[in-house]
Amino acid sequence: MVLAIDIGNTNVVIGLFDGKEWVETWRIESKKNENLLFYSYKINNFLWEAGIDVKDIELKVFSTVVPDLKDLFFELLENLNDSKLVVVDKNVFDKLRIVITNQDEIGADLVANAVGAHYLYSENIIIIDFGTALTFTVINNAGLLIGVNIAPGLKTAINALVGNTAQLPKVDLIMPMNPVGTNTVEAIQNGVLIGYVGLVKYMIKVINSHLEEDFKVVVTGGLSQVIAPHIGAIDYVEPNLTLYGLKYIAESL
Repeated sequence: MVLAIDIGNTNVVIGLFDGKEWVETWRIESKKNENLLFYSYKINNFLWEAGIDVKDIELKVFSTVVPDLKDLFFELLENLNDSKLVVVDKNVFDKLRIVITNQDEIGADLVANAVGAHYLYSENIIIIDFGTALTFTVINNAGLLIGVNIAPGLKTAINALVGNTAQLPKVDLIMPMNPVGTNTVEAIQNGVLIGYVGLVKYMIKVINSHLEEDFKVVVTGGLSQVIAPHIGAIDYVEPNLTLYGLKYIAESL
């Protein structure tokens, strides 16, 4: 089995691959101030509840965009069992099957997405990740990571609006039926959610126009289900794309 962990700014996503599929996936809120014991208890409890013996985990891999959690998870996974542990960071980028031109700036999660998409599809691909940030990673069928575009994620945009404006309520990420807001909640939902549908559609259009090819589109990320049904140009939906990428990277090193 492969244990893969993607540590993001909002969630820690944990996946267990049995050789055929992701048999278990779990999420923990990312908390920079929590200690080793907190995360160790959570992960060991997940494994115990799923009936998984740590001795059956043959490969461990993780990446993080939260530097404060890197050493903690390294220690946690090193102590979990004696199997191989791979840390996906810029130190391994030049060993991968894809070509990255600016290795010092790109996040490990975006690299994992690119590797996952290249292994799964081997096509010209735009990867749209609906996470804390909304990212567009472009990779061609030869494995060249052409570039990345980044916008605030859906929750980030709404939280920024509500947090910096007096008297605005927090709102759920639900696409409203009425495209013209008749109350404050609808107004925010329309402005952000319908606005982001337009953002994503236009981004796909200008990328394809600039590259003078029609790239396939794969969406991933915890909030993809909110926007993806309204885009109309989605070829693949893969919620575990980052975990797949981490797995493929670990297996190739």
